[in-house]
Amino acid sequence: MQVQETLIDEPFETAEATPVRYRSLNVTAVLSVVFGIFSILTVFGWIFWTIPILSIALAVRALKRIQYASEEYTGEGFARAGIGLAIVMWLSGMYIHHYIQIHTIPSGYTPISFDNLQPNPDQQSELIPPAAFDLEPSDKNPDKRIFISGYIYPGRRSINIKEFILVPTIGHCNYCQQQLKSTEMINVKFTGDLSVDYSSREIKLGGKMRIDREQLLNFFGGLPYQLDADYLQE
Repeated sequence: MQVQETLIDEPFETAEATPVRYRSLNVTAVLSVVFGIFSILTVFGWIFWTIPILSIALAVRALKRIQYASEEYTGEGFARAGIGLAIVMWLSGMYIHHYIQIHTIPSGYTPISFDNLQPNPDQQSELIPPAAFDLEPSDKNPDKRIFISGYIYPGRRSINIKEFILVPTIGHCNYCQQQLKSTEMINVKFTGDLSVDYSSREIKLGGKMRIDREQLLNFFGGLPYQLDADYLQE
């Protein structure tokens, strides 16, 4: 009988000798999941790329913290989920943004950027790229039109603007005019009843591109690119 009592009491003694330790959920790991979900905001543009980057950074920090103090913190699953969400939402947002950009181009317009209008820096004699001449209407394609986005160079008029200079970035302003190259400016003239009010936001427009040969050879830097715009994306 004494042996039986010893066998019965032993597990209880062992359980009492081993204290139960609780681990705290790492808050940084949870935050990485939250920012991972909000990474879908990348659909609105590259400026929101900081959200998935922050999510991944928080997750990595949480994993290191948990590994260093595994007896104090838990939440490794949350951290790994944060990394996965950030990557998936990031890529999804970029894809949706790209899809929207492609499908908002009006039919019959060829999308271009200011990069397509810059001469080859390795060719010192090249004033504009040869491919730029292909953007002009021709006898074979008299209705050829281009579609481009940019920013309004600030001028004297601020409302109902019918003619202005389009530049590639908002950084091109009155205080940095010396940084502008002639190929980084397009002289835009609206046709019909189109007009625009000045804004620091990006605008998108389309029309017929013309290259002014006289302005191209202007020693003081003329404006070779002319755009007769007949489309303004609201």
